[in-house]
Amino acid sequence: MQFVSVSEVSSQTRYITCGVPLGSVLGPLLFLIYVNDIGNSISDIPIKLFADDKNLFTFSESTDLLKADAEDKLKLLNSWFVTNKLNLSLDKTCYSIYGATDTEKSKIHLIMNDVEIKQVDSSKYLGILIDS
Repeated sequence: MQFVSVSEVSSQTRYITCGVPLGSVLGPLLFLIYVNDIGNSISDIPIKLFADDKNLFTFSESTDLLKADAEDKLKLLNSWFVTNKLNLSLDKTCYSIYGATDTEKSKIHLIMNDVEIKQVDSSKYLGILIDS
């Protein structure tokens, strides 16, 4: 059960059906065990996991095929998140396109759950800044 208390005002007590208390010693380990099977959601390419970061790399010579493949992978990932009662932070989710012209990049817009995912020119991966 849990409740929220702010400035001596408390909410009603509610039953919790799943989850781990924030700050628990077992929390990080249980999280890793919980998300360890995310790689099974997409069978043809590996998902790179590091702590709570997940990275997906897909390749194609054609921007049309790249967009279609990325959309398919996002649908599979979203299905895994929904099945496992997790939310993907779309405001923290982004993608980069390497080796394409600006015109080709402008043709690709990825949308998940009616939210357009940000296309960025650079992002951090394992502490390294990778730019397009």
